[in-house]
Amino acid sequence: MLTIRPLTQAEYDVRVPALKAEYAADEVRAGRATLEDATERVERQFATLLPDGLATEGQLLFAGVVDGEVVGFLWIGLPIADRPQAWIYEIQVDEAHRRRGHGRALMLAAEDELRARGVARLGLNVFGHNPGARQLYESLGFETTSQQMSKALE
Repeated sequence: MLTIRPLTQAEYDVRVPALKAEYAADEVRAGRATLEDATERVERQFATLLPDGLATEGQLLFAGVVDGEVVGFLWIGLPIADRPQAWIYEIQVDEAHRRRGHGRALMLAAEDELRARGVARLGLNVFGHNPGARQLYESLGFETTSQQMSKALE
């Protein structure tokens, strides 16, 4: 059974730089920016969202644990004035632990955590090039609220 616990500083120090690099690569893959521009934008976003790292108010960072072993990571932003729902900034299942239901379990643990805090709504963004994630979120009851499309003109 998967449980979540707060991320440690050592885990944060490993996960966040990798997350930044992965997010910048996703932005490039989605056609939104060059790697240099995406990297700069991601750095600015993280400086805004996590100015105090793990101690940033309104940001929850968790490790997903199964039988004492960390299998993934979850980052949730609590509701704020201009976004009245909680927000999944990141959910990751480590490569060695994928295809075992841990992504679903992390999402359900997030929902339980938010309900316990009195939060009534949860949102997220998913890249179009990630159909597995889209299927997971839809199976959990998420509905598309907006959609961006792009076409390369060559």
